[in-house]
Amino acid sequence: MDKDNKFNWDKMLKHLDGINEDGKAPGILNEEELEMLLLAEEMRIKLKGMDPEAQFPAEEGWKELQYAHEQSKRKRPLLISWYRRHPWLSIAATMALVLTPLFWWYATHKTEKGISNPVAKQAPSNQIRLTLGNGKSINIEEQSGKLEGADELVALSGSAIVYQQEGAAKEILSGNNTLEVPFGKQTKVVLSDGTQIWINAGSKLTYPSQFGASKREVSLEGEAFFDVAQQVQRPFIVHTRKLSINVLGTEFNVNTFGSSFQTALVRGKVKLEAGTKSMVLLPGELGSYHDQSAGLSKKESNLREYTAWKDKEIYFDNGRLGDIASRLEREYDLSFSFESPELKNLHFTVDMPRPDEVKAVLNNIRLSTNQISFVFKGKQIEVKKR
Repeated sequence: MDKDNKFNWDKMLKHLDGINEDGKAPGILNEEELEMLLLAEEMRIKLKGMDPEAQFPAEEGWKELQYAHEQSKRKRPLLISWYRRHPWLSIAATMALVLTPLFWWYATHKTEKGISNPVAKQAPSNQIRLTLGNGKSINIEEQSGKLEGADELVALSGSAIVYQQEGAAKEILSGNNTLEVPFGKQTKVVLSDGTQIWINAGSKLTYPSQFGASKREVSLEGEAFFDVAQQVQRPFIVHTRKLSINVLGTEFNVNTFGSSFQTALVRGKVKLEAGTKSMVLLPGELGSYHDQSAGLSKKESNLREYTAWKDKEIYFDNGRLGDIASRLEREYDLSFSFESPELKNLHFTVDMPRPDEVKAVLNNIRLSTNQISFVFKGKQIEVKKR
């Protein structure tokens, strides 16, 4: 069969937008068309990956490709050898030859029709805010270095809030600090004992500038990843609305969103306490507190699904679309609606660097199935049947 007959280019290009001009979902893709779009999306994400070392070295690569092409005119084996030494560039070149006409036509027609990207980079109006024990409130994102209006115990180091380490502080201030992270944002704080905490979107952490002599206590609403500095004589305790987590020195993730509070233990040992009930977790285990039954349970689990956000990754292993949407709502400051409830129970696997725009995540989901499409209306995303 002729290659052009395998692909309905017009239908494939409409899939890049997710909807037709009349608001209906595009037609169903055949196997060859679906494979082509999945390869295109994977290549686009790789080229825009957040890790510079994983990106395609465009300028250097194309110079080498041009040189190899010129050499091949005189000596054919040189080009073959070069491809073997640079397989990634050869794949990129092949993809470029196959996909360039598709994306050129797509970009041209979008410009001609005046169609813009329906989801721009999110810019939530609310900002990360630190409220000190003395009542002062500071907009962290407008600060750099020493925080204006803060005491000498706290400063910024890059995007992390860092407290002066114990023993170096000249005074111990009373009162707690409260760090509030809105939807669409993430941040990190290094406490006075050296404990590092990554705070996810829609979360609030309360803690002192300097800990007392007998124990270290913080309170969490939402989700955070803890890397606790080990101090045997001073246990570290994380308080949530219904659950306390007792720690000596360990790494774990806590998520209090929804009716089930979850603790994913990466390293060390923690003890969960809820009223008169308690449970010890070992590395690789997921502990849960169930709000309705007020009970504790644990199981071995793939912890990456609970900790990937800290490493700026989107990861779901056969996750429910409803659960995926809930996390994307918080991390991108969006709102999802479903045409029918059964769509929430569809399952998908997603594994990719966290892109700036949610559309890249949803494209991966949409291109892996012929069952759903996404319609963008500002920050509102409608999930529809195809």
